[in-house]
Amino acid sequence: MSFELHIPEGWSQVKLSDLGEVNRGRSRHRPRDAAHLYGGPYPFVQTGDVKASKGRVTQHSQTYSEEGLAQSRLWPKGTMCITIAANIAETGILTYPACFPDSVIGFVADESKCNVYFIEYVFRLLRKRIQAQASGSVQDNINLQTLERLLFPIPALEAQNRIAAVLGELDDKIHLNYEINQTLEQMAQAIFKSWFVDFDPVKAKVNGKQPEGMDAATASLFPEKLDSKTGIPVGWSQGVIADIAKLNAKSWTKKNQPEQVHYVDLANTKNGVIETVTSYDFSEAPSRARRILNSGDTIVGTVRPGNRSFAFIGDTEQPLTGSTGFAVLSPKEECWTSFVYLATTNDDSIDEYARLADGGAYPAIKPVVVADTPCAIPTKDIAQKFWQLTGSMLKKAHQNRLENEELAKLRDTLLPKLLSGEIELDISEVDLND
Repeated sequence: MSFELHIPEGWSQVKLSDLGEVNRGRSRHRPRDAAHLYGGPYPFVQTGDVKASKGRVTQHSQTYSEEGLAQSRLWPKGTMCITIAANIAETGILTYPACFPDSVIGFVADESKCNVYFIEYVFRLLRKRIQAQASGSVQDNINLQTLERLLFPIPALEAQNRIAAVLGELDDKIHLNYEINQTLEQMAQAIFKSWFVDFDPVKAKVNGKQPEGMDAATASLFPEKLDSKTGIPVGWSQGVIADIAKLNAKSWTKKNQPEQVHYVDLANTKNGVIETVTSYDFSEAPSRARRILNSGDTIVGTVRPGNRSFAFIGDTEQPLTGSTGFAVLSPKEECWTSFVYLATTNDDSIDEYARLADGGAYPAIKPVVVADTPCAIPTKDIAQKFWQLTGSMLKKAHQNRLENEELAKLRDTLLPKLLSGEIELDISEVDLND
């Protein structure tokens, strides 16, 4: 199967099986059918994990036990995963040994013949064409035979290494920013839980201790006891998010429509990360691309809320437009900004939204359910201190996301040019520290 790519002089076209081992993963049971196979120490990577990996599998949502491993296979670090069902032709290279099911094909490169990262980049270039071949089939999938017919254009190994290094340096920075953002998110959530769920600073003062990791000025803002009836700190109130934020349902209409919308969709927003912003002329935008988003807003997906589609909206040059499937919360005062975001997107809140969702194949909640999230509301001076501390984390994560957008554009511009031989770059020409 050839895709009419320009093949530079000196390059060859080979099958994937000519470059290493190609085999399907193994998994004979679904989690609900054989619970004893799951929950152990062995990573079990599924199609959704590969799709979310952006080329490098660094996390997974399921694990195998010893029994699970016995009926599967532990693929080595460096294996390229290729999805052949559900999310077709998505790829990701394992950064650790892992198992995966038969909906994923594994490619173990012969390092004397090819650079696995180069092959993964070729796959990115061919992905849409492979998906087009599968579109319209009974299950919209591909198989080993499909891959066996696919011809890969490759140069000499030295050239593969050079191209992979140039593109990989961009991906390294993108993944580093992503990891930093995950850490910032976890830090902010940990502080929120400590201050406003577990009330650690207050409990420390009750016991005559200095709150751990907190300066004296900040500690002095917290009361010294809990209310015996409510269990929350004295002077705080038990309320809901709607007490400190407005549920924003403002949408673009034909009367106030912009020329373009920069669209944030549910599917491209996961765990606090807006992965993709797509620009449309207003007349060509999806009908759901209507919700007006402002800096400081929190967006929480109300359709299939268990999918964890949520994010903080930072400052952007272009105003963003969100899906009507988001609940949009605008803090009534700036000091409540990070409090609103962290209160509605922590694990407990998301799990509760998922529990309350109904509607069959597309379970959903009304936006007011998010607005009615219960919370212990502190005094404003504590909220201000919390915003100073965690707001900088949210803003840094937002800047990292913007940088990743630019890095991804550069990578995606270079990818076809490098793989067609149109340009050649030395590694020294790409300096990400400028």
